[in-house]
Amino acid sequence: MKNTEKKEPIVSFRNVCVSFKNSTRILKDLTFDIYPKEIVTIAGPSGSGKSTILRLISGIIYADSGEIIVKAERLGMAFQKNALFNSITVHENLALALKETTNLSRVEINKRVKESLETVSLLHTENMYPDELSGGMQKRISIARALVLYPEIIMYDEPSTGLDPGTASKLEDDMLRLRDKIGFTSIVVTHDLNTIEKVSDRVLILYDGNIKWEGTIEKFMTDNSPYPKCFRERCSIEDYFKNGEN
Repeated sequence: MKNTEKKEPIVSFRNVCVSFKNSTRILKDLTFDIYPKEIVTIAGPSGSGKSTILRLISGIIYADSGEIIVKAERLGMAFQKNALFNSITVHENLALALKETTNLSRVEINKRVKESLETVSLLHTENMYPDELSGGMQKRISIARALVLYPEIIMYDEPSTGLDPGTASKLEDDMLRLRDKIGFTSIVVTHDLNTIEKVSDRVLILYDGNIKWEGTIEKFMTDNSPYPKCFRERCSIEDYFKNGEN
């Protein structure tokens, strides 16, 4: 069951601005909230700044101005390109983050690695190397690596990119199951309509550096205002306004 209870935000952006080195502003006075235990998808065209938002939340980069409040101590990231080390085993890939960021014993680290792999139904890959696995399995290993940190928030960067429809659907099933089983907050950056429709509690549409539309998944699928309609129909928002559609 999707969580609809409104609480204090776990992530808040207030008038956040980010520019590239060439002074091109990628985010412009960006303001939004994300609430505990919901799956929020941030949708938008390539280059709109979706992944930049994840990097800001995780502290990899900093805003030029504005305020970002994250009420969570532990964050997990499932990267778009998996970011697994092919020279070490799956077990070692998962254990590395714990060795670098915690004082856990080897026994506890091993326990967490096995738990996380079992959660994504890939315990049998523990002693394999990433390049021995399919693309879908590597995506799930990337999720397991995020889970070993026991995150309060997990972020998915384009989770279905490069996957065939069947594999992408299984991955989306995992995302829903993890939300329901563990109860963490999920932030999903994607431009894939199927992923948005299947996993979202709420959708934010990012365009020209700001949130142009937000609402429940039910509203997203039925609202015929410009931004959700253009996203669903894969049309250019520039052409939409240029042609005077309404």
